[in-house]
Amino acid sequence: MTGEISEAADAGSWPVRCPHCGRTLHVERRASDRHVDQPAGRPATIRALSCDAGHRFDAARQGYVNLLVGRGSSATPDAAAMIMARERIQDAGILRRVTETLTAVATRAPAPRRVLDCGAGTGHHLHALLEALPAASGIAVDLSPAGLKRAAKHPRTLALTWDLWRPLPVADASIDLLVDVFAPRSPEEYARVLAPGGRAIVVTPRPGHLQELAAHGLLGMREDKHRELLARMGAALGDPEEHRVVGETVDLDASQAADLIMMGPAGHHRHREQILNDVGHAGIRRASVDVDVTTWKRHAGD
Repeated sequence: MTGEISEAADAGSWPVRCPHCGRTLHVERRASDRHVDQPAGRPATIRALSCDAGHRFDAARQGYVNLLVGRGSSATPDAAAMIMARERIQDAGILRRVTETLTAVATRAPAPRRVLDCGAGTGHHLHALLEALPAASGIAVDLSPAGLKRAAKHPRTLALTWDLWRPLPVADASIDLLVDVFAPRSPEEYARVLAPGGRAIVVTPRPGHLQELAAHGLLGMREDKHRELLARMGAALGDPEEHRVVGETVDLDASQAADLIMMGPAGHHRHREQILNDVGHAGIRRASVDVDVTTWKRHAGD
């Protein structure tokens, strides 16, 4: 059974390319939506994305579209338990200042209309941006079906299953704002898809980020990580336009401390109950939020 995604995320107006042939992907709408008015608050829906060469990608029941059909990926998507942990942390506002800072930077004039979130997960950050940018629509790209079914819930989001280690299924110079929060990065691809004047905002952890949890399974951050980011992104987009540091100490309970560990790489090989037992015995009740928010602008002629 195919699913439905919102007409507001109509790929006919989106610069989304077929991963097989590179042609533009168009919308296939539900036949019942073509002549029937929709109830207030309920967007019209589509069934699939397809190109003129005959390649077709059905929408999943939960609303996202898998562009990896027939291709697969060697990468491991975040499991449902990891996504649920991330969602609980986001709903609790533990990383609220990160989202607020990202939104403040992203919504400066001129307001972007096409937003691409690479490694969108649940779509939490993208949805916050879209609420602050009522004329914009977003593309959420991630490998995790558990995350994408949440990302697809926003009526102005087109959620796509894709492997970020591959070239993005997006047309050249077509994106006004690209965001990457704790996700793999492809600077050359970011430079390719950004329109002149478009911005890329990358959020990365600093060495002190969640350092209180390092002994319980959270991977530590290298001191030179941001320097490496500047070098790699700089080769494609030059010097950053802006750099902000978000730092604060947040209160936690044991369950939230376990979720912060579980939503990262440790979630691939540890059980939440085991992590919860460890942090409970350690008595962890506070943690440091410490991240870099760095912005690059694609100038005309780059």
